[in-house]
Parts: sequence; C-alpha cells; structure tokens
Amino acid sequence: MFNTHFIKSNFKYLLFGFLMTFCSSFGQTFFLGIFNPLIREDLNLSHSEFGGIYSIATLVSSLTIIWLGKKIDDFKLRNFALFVCLSLFFSSVFMSQLSNYLHLIFAIFFLRLFGQGLMSHTSSTAMAKIFSKNRGKALAISWLGLSLGEGILPGLVIYFLNVLLWKKIWLLIASFLILFVFPLIIFLLKNHKDNTIHLDEQKINIKIKHWTRQEVLKDFKFYFLLPAVLCPPFLITGIFINQIYLFENANWSLNYLSISFTAYAVFTVLSLQISGYLIDKFSAIKILPFYLIPMILGFIISILFKSILSPIIFFIFIAVTNGTANVLMTSTWSEIYGTKNLGAIRSVTISLMVFSTALSPLLFGLLIDFGMSSLKILLYMLIYALFSNLLLIVKMRSYKPVIIA
Repeated sequence: MFNTHFIKSNFKYLLFGFLMTFCSSFGQTFFLGIFNPLIREDLNLSHSEFGGIYSIATLVSSLTIIWLGKKIDDFKLRNFALFVCLSLFFSSVFMSQLSNYLHLIFAIFFLRLFGQGLMSHTSSTAMAKIFSKNRGKALAISWLGLSLGEGILPGLVIYFLNVLLWKKIWLLIASFLILFVFPLIIFLLKNHKDNTIHLDEQKINIKIKHWTRQEVLKDFKFYFLLPAVLCPPFLITGIFINQIYLFENANWSLNYLSISFTAYAVFTVLSLQISGYLIDKFSAIKILPFYLIPMILGFIISILFKSILSPIIFFIFIAVTNGTANVLMTSTWSEIYGTKNLGAIRSVTISLMVFSTALSPLLFGLLIDFGMSSLKILLYMLIYALFSNLLLIVKMRSYKPVIIA
C-alpha cells in the first residue's frame, strides 16, 4: 500500500505536490482563524463584521479561481507554480501591513485565492497529469502536506505569538515562501516536461477523449455528481465552524473535543493512503458510490446513539469521507474527462467548493440563530448526504471515459 520504490523513483514530483498542499495551509480557515481575534482587535471589528468580510473575500476568490485555475493547462507547470508561490509571498507581505477594512478584504481574498485555492489546485492537477497508474498514491502522498500543516502550524503560530507581533509572523511566512519554497520548486521541476507521462506510469494504451471545460459543463451527468462532490467540504465546514455549539447542544462533553480532532487528523491521513491504494487497484469510478457512506454512518450513529464516545466516532467517520474525497475527486475527473484540460475542469469544481465553504457558516449560523438543535441540524445534513449519494448512483453507469477508436 505504501510503496517505497514508487516514492524513491518519483521523490521530486511527490515532494513538489506535498510542498504545495502544505503551503495551501497559509490560506486555509484553520490557519487564518488563529489570527481572527488579533485582527478584530487591531481594526475594532465585531465577530459578524469579520465573518462578513471573510465570506465576501472567499466568495470573490471562488469566482476568480474559475478563470485563473484553468491557466495551469496553458503554461508550463513550473512557471505556473512559481507564479502561485510568488503571489502567495506578496499576499503574506500584504497581510503583514494590514491597516483598514478594505485592506483586510483584499488580504483575505489574496490568501484564500493563492493559498487555499491555487496551491492545492496546482498540486492535485500536477499529480493527476504526471501520474497515471499510481495517480491515487501520488494524490494521497501530496495531500499529506496539508495534514502536516494542520498538525504543526497552529502550535508554531501560538509559540511565535508569545515572542512576536502577529504581523511579524506573516513576514516570516513570506520569507519562508521566497527563500525556501520558491527555489525548491525550481529545483524539483527542473527536468519536468509538460504533457508527458513516464513510461512506467502508463496504463493500457487506450485512447480516451479529453473533454474541454465547455463540454463538461454541458454534460448532464456532471450535475448529478456535483452535490456529492460538494457534500464533504460544505458539511464539514459547517460542523467545524460551529463545533462548540454542536458539542454543547448535543450534550457531548467538551473534554472530548480535542480527542475528536486528534482522531479526525489520524483517520484523515489513514484514509488518504488507503483510498489512494484502492483507487489505483480498482479505479476511482468504482470507489465513487461508497465514499459518502462513512459520513452517512457517522450522522446516523450521532443521531440515534447517546454515548460519551459518539463525538469521537462521528469525527472518525467524517474524516474517512473527507480524506477519501481529497484523492478521489481529482482521480474521478481524470478518469472520466481525461487530463489535457484537467486544470480548467478542476477550477470549476474548486471554485464551487470554495463557494460552498463560504456559504456554509452563514447558512448553519442562521439555523442556530433560529433555535434549531444540533441533532436536527445533523438530521438535515444526513438527508443532504443521502440525497447526494442517491443522485450519484442514479447516473453511475454513465461515469466512464469516452473511448476514441
């Protein structure tokens, strides 16, 4: 399952993918949220004002990704990756000079666009294009970068906040990007030739159609799959942003909050590796109908069973779905629609995912304000997950590549 020969023979490309997803952490909600109280204090913002600015900036970044994300198909991978890295460097410097509301909107917009959006987009698209036979493993290894970021960066930031002003930390991030990441990208992709798959990575020589983005958007089955694609990021963001309310209202002990997140992190990493192996063995299309089932089981267990272990079990099950999704969806697009225009196709789905993560806190906040209980919210989540999986299964037979004679 964890192929050391594969890692050794493709170390540079895998390290590139890992590095890019790690750097996506600088635009992720888990990282930016650490600076939330410090920014609000500096600019005298309320919780709702900061939340509104954050949602607006995220929504605009999701629209920008549609246009900018497709450019990875038009330029050399190394040049595009360097552009994203350099842009995130300037975004970090820009954040370090924060002075007013408008400045904050643009700072968050740039960090969400070039961090969360394009860093992870570049990594996944590159892994899918470079690798064919071992695409699942490559994606699984690359996404460990984000897991590492989630594991170490919050602790590092909290440590540095004891000795530095928060704005200085963003200068440290900028220095890391320009002095370490930028030259490392040049080195890792020095010998990479675009639009080629290595001989030992090629599968059976069957020519498949490489769809354009316009063709995909006109493809009816794409919209049957979309709710299932958006399900994990939309629901998990809603859960995480309202985690305290969820625990307290469901009568889950807050003592189990940190344990639940630790379990979530561990099982996300495990599911990344297992799903990568299964995708390479059976194909992404064959795994597709099952990937929402762990999340669905997690909702059912949380609603029906009252146990002190319920939150831990719940977080484990949603972690399995989330980890699988990170590897599965890029592999699915590659298998169904080909890889030639993968950047353009992924830019649409990434845009919609970012949009859903901006909409989720607002929607679930309104449900909580209306007095809806945690269990009832979980029930609605379960209904959406079941509906998404049903739509996916309805069109299951049509999820296959178009073979060119």
